[in-house]
This record gives sequence, C-alpha cells and structure tokens, in this order.
Amino acid sequence: KVTSVDILNPWVFTGLLFGAMMPYAFAAWTMKSVGTAANDMVKECLQQFPKIMGPEKMAPDYERCIRISTEASLREMLAPGALVILSPLVAGFGFGKNCCAGLLSGALVSSVQLAISMSNTGGAWDNSKKYISAG
Repeated sequence: KVTSVDILNPWVFTGLLFGAMMPYAFAAWTMKSVGTAANDMVKECLQQFPKIMGPEKMAPDYERCIRISTEASLREMLAPGALVILSPLVAGFGFGKNCCAGLLSGALVSSVQLAISMSNTGGAWDNSKKYISAG
C-alpha cells in the first residue's frame, strides 16, 4: 500500500522521470500517426482526382477515403494506446508500487503542462490562420 509519494525514494524518482516523458511520447506518436494517415489520404486523392476531372468523369469514391481514414486511425493508435495501458503495468509489476506511483504522478503533472501549452499553441495557430485569411 502506497500512502505517500516520496520523491527522495529512488524508485519513485525514476518513475517520475519516465512518467514525465510519457505524455510527450504519446503526443509525438499521435502527431506522427496523423501525418501518416493524412499522407495515405493525399495519395488516394491524387489517384482519384485525374479520373474525376478527366474525360471519364468518375464519381468520387468516398467509401475508399473513409476506409483509409478508419483503418489508419485504428492501426496508428496501437502504439500510443499500448504505451498508456502497459507502462503502469510494467512499472508496477517490474519495478514495484513506488515506481508505478511515481510514473502516474509524473505523467499527471507533465500532462497538465502539456495540455496548457497545446491549447495555447492551437489558439495561436488559429489566430494566425484568421490573420492570413483576412489579408
């Protein structure tokens, strides 16, 4: 039973360090996944556009695009999902309850900072897009 998280304990401190890194790894993997899925979609659109705009006048294959998006989202989220599910289990069973407590504490504190940073960054990107669109 863990009643307190003492950062002077080496296993707690180790867990804190790994926990603080986890949200950044998760964010990086998900951003990479979005890029990969978007690339698959662009390839499909580049393949369809000449047939749609050309003499054939083919109808767009929306179902193929939806299938690409759905399959990519399921395939690409396996690694980030495994990180979230398995890391507390590995820390707890492999290194003990103190390491797991440190990992969860570090992830929580780091996630709050990352969430604030990402929300501010998203707002800045949105404002810059509006500024550019306005001319």
